[in-house]
Amino acid sequence: MPKRLAITISGAVSLGSYEAGVLYEVINAIGQHNSHPDIRDNPGQQIEIDVLTGASAGGMTATIAAQKLMLEAGALKGAYTNSFYLPWVADVSLDGLLNFHGDDDPLKSILSSEHVIDISKRHLVARYLSHADPPRERHPAGAKRIRLGLALSNLNGIDYGLPLRPEGKFIYTRHQDELTTWIDDGVAADDSFDFWDALRNAAVSCGAFAFAFRVIDVIRHAAEFTRPNLQTHIAPTQAFSYTDGGTFHNEPLGLAKNLVDLIDGHQNVDSRFYLFVAPGAKSSVASADFAAAGANFRATGLRLVNAIFTQARFQDWIFAETVNASIEVFNAQARAAMQLFNQETAAVTKRSKAFQTSIDSILPDLFNSRPEPRPGEPPLETLEAARERAKNQWAGEYNSLPAATRDAWLDTVLALESAAQLGTREEMTIYGITASNSELASTELTAFAGFFDRRCRDHDYDVGRAKGRQFLTNSILTQPHQIGPIFYPDPEPLRAIDPHLDGLTLDRMDRAPREQLRDRLSSRAHDILAQFGVGTGLFAGVVRETIVDTIIKPQLNNLLKL
Repeated sequence: MPKRLAITISGAVSLGSYEAGVLYEVINAIGQHNSHPDIRDNPGQQIEIDVLTGASAGGMTATIAAQKLMLEAGALKGAYTNSFYLPWVADVSLDGLLNFHGDDDPLKSILSSEHVIDISKRHLVARYLSHADPPRERHPAGAKRIRLGLALSNLNGIDYGLPLRPEGKFIYTRHQDELTTWIDDGVAADDSFDFWDALRNAAVSCGAFAFAFRVIDVIRHAAEFTRPNLQTHIAPTQAFSYTDGGTFHNEPLGLAKNLVDLIDGHQNVDSRFYLFVAPGAKSSVASADFAAAGANFRATGLRLVNAIFTQARFQDWIFAETVNASIEVFNAQARAAMQLFNQETAAVTKRSKAFQTSIDSILPDLFNSRPEPRPGEPPLETLEAARERAKNQWAGEYNSLPAATRDAWLDTVLALESAAQLGTREEMTIYGITASNSELASTELTAFAGFFDRRCRDHDYDVGRAKGRQFLTNSILTQPHQIGPIFYPDPEPLRAIDPHLDGLTLDRMDRAPREQLRDRLSSRAHDILAQFGVGTGLFAGVVRETIVDTIIKPQLNNLLKL
């Protein structure tokens, strides 16, 4: 069985260029690895990418990656001509984002949504616009079925109800949402305009940063909403309105884990790995300087928004950390229990038989009392299947025990595992490819600054390639129970990275694009004030202009270092 890799791509704004560089390098390396003569005929050493999840900018990249891996291997060739580099470095531009056209509406967005839509169409549905059927070519790094998950933010919301005692319900509205699907090798319907245009639209909605881009309607199906206690009536097909998926779910590792469970069924965990791609490693946003003495309305409001936004975005890391910590404690306890079964004496054998008799009477009840899986989840593991899975999972420990006691120990482990509800949890081996702000050129303005200058995006793409190359050659990959080594015989040369662009700040960037953005934001501020009814009568326009010129524009000048 090949090693399986699930990739999660975080939100990044213009630093999607960094993630593009990482993805190009990793996918190119895995493709060459799988095609290597020593690996090609050795399935156990091959690596398959079978899960891709993304939020915001990462959602668009994940969608492109899924299509190209399954259908257009040639589109991922060439360090500076591939389908990651082109949309994130070459095609996007500040002029394009500021040039309204088509269905753009200045009352609905600050920047051009049509520019993003045009890019998405170029890279996801252009293959279907010719009179000829496009050829299919699966990339050697791609599995035969790839599951794709996009983090979404549903502005309509979906209601769920929890029963209260003695009567009534607690109703809560969930806005965090996700869209999941799969692409199968050789299935004609998975290579069609209708299939990919719907995914393209969802990917655009995933990256529709609030206010910067307009809200996007996405058609959903009632069958997609499988959580228990659903209260909202959903039609068989229904449109919901979405904004940036990273608002609630910027690092969808939990979504990747859920998709992995549908594939693996909690089996063969030693060959499952996760890769997290983001422009910046997690760092502290704590503020020791904030205190009641300075907590005026502005300071408190800014700190509260920061707290809510940050808290919502890292929940999947807490999920992974909690599961891993629980499993680590459980594993230590299971190994400690081996001491009770590790001697070939009459007393130990008698004791182990007594243990096994007691536990065998408990195990069926433990397995029968588990909650039923939700729709779309794999069926519950049978007791016999759990025993086989545990033998594989604990093969070293199991085989080291005397034959007369090893089964009693294994059943003890299963009983503890089931009681702790860890039977369907596995330790997640998560690799990360990140960079510090001091290494990147586009981090300013919450990573929007890369749109000011293509040189910044090129720089960060090359940093992504270099970081990907460092990861691929890291010695940790060659250690036992890791994904490597990865043979990468023919990597393309890395361009020299200009150190003067490392950690680039706004005041060192060209002034003209910053002035362009300031003028656009000022114009939109005027429109927003009008929407809120600021200024009335004959001099309404003058009132709003005064507010913009005397209050808003100076603040923007300060923000943009003008």
